[in-house]
Amino acid sequence: MISVALVDDHLMVRSGFAQLLSVEADIEVHSQHGCALDAYQALANTKLDVAVIDISMPDESGLVLLGKLRKVQPNFKAIILSIYDSASFVSQAIEAGACGYLSKRCGPGELVAAIRTVAKGDRYLCADALFNLSNAASTPSPLNVLTKRETEVFNHLIQGKDVKHIGNELFISHKTIHVHRANILSKLDLQNNVDLIRFALRHKLLAE
Repeated sequence: MISVALVDDHLMVRSGFAQLLSVEADIEVHSQHGCALDAYQALANTKLDVAVIDISMPDESGLVLLGKLRKVQPNFKAIILSIYDSASFVSQAIEAGACGYLSKRCGPGELVAAIRTVAKGDRYLCADALFNLSNAASTPSPLNVLTKRETEVFNHLIQGKDVKHIGNELFISHKTIHVHRANILSKLDLQNNVDLIRFALRHKLLAE
């Protein structure tokens, strides 16, 4: 039996996933969590097969949560769920230790397939994520001019998060976030956050 934890701040999403998985004879929903803090407290010392984690939650990024869980459980297996499937987001998830990546546009059957694949030790990337990642390998990224930290800040900014929120998620000061933001705008020859979002849409780094 594959034990699964569902981590998403939207109750309807969690409930829908739980109902979907309840009809699978080889899968059981171990627990559901509506925020990163609750998930960490419940899962840090719990053995389960797969966690399905939303990349964006109010209190903390799903990638930050995954990083914390893998510090206490190096073999922790997780599938990241997101409305974003650009190469940048997929790469960050893989670097954080994700074993799978699913777009929220995927069909219900793909969630089941991903869970079974990851549970047996393989990696699962949805078609859009795999396509974008493959294209990025042969096409220079428009973010190549940014440092790794600047790229992280960029991805938070284009999601509409404010400086305080980003600083809390990345564990760096708000002043440092302002410095990174200024460097990002300068390197990309942009003026403000609206330009950043337009840039992300133009380069397909953000879902329209």
